[in-house]
Amino acid sequence: MSIASNLRTLAAAAGALIVCVPALPGTGHAASFDCAKAATPTEHAICDNPQLSTLDDQTSGLYYSLISGDAVLKNGSVADVKAQQEKFLGQRDACGANYDCLIDTYTAQIMYLKAAAGEGM
Repeated sequence: MSIASNLRTLAAAAGALIVCVPALPGTGHAASFDCAKAATPTEHAICDNPQLSTLDDQTSGLYYSLISGDAVLKNGSVADVKAQQEKFLGQRDACGANYDCLIDTYTAQIMYLKAAAGEGM
């Protein structure tokens, strides 16, 4: 085999590995916690499901942008956002591993955070 052929084979193998690794359950890292330290049924459900992990990433990103001042808070105060986040976390954890409950809870929190930032729905 030529060097070019070997490089193409190596590149194809590396590309396949990059595509497969994110799909492995339990190897992800949700934005709000380390999946390697997931302890509750809710945390395991979030880490094991790419859609839930993405919602966790979005929620966490919006929340931290608002409380840090990176995003303009147009509706409410930082104290309001923090209080709502605490309420959200309680509701999320009460879902356990119920996928539909988690989707609904994350969606509602994302809508709240976007509204706090003055973003239209």
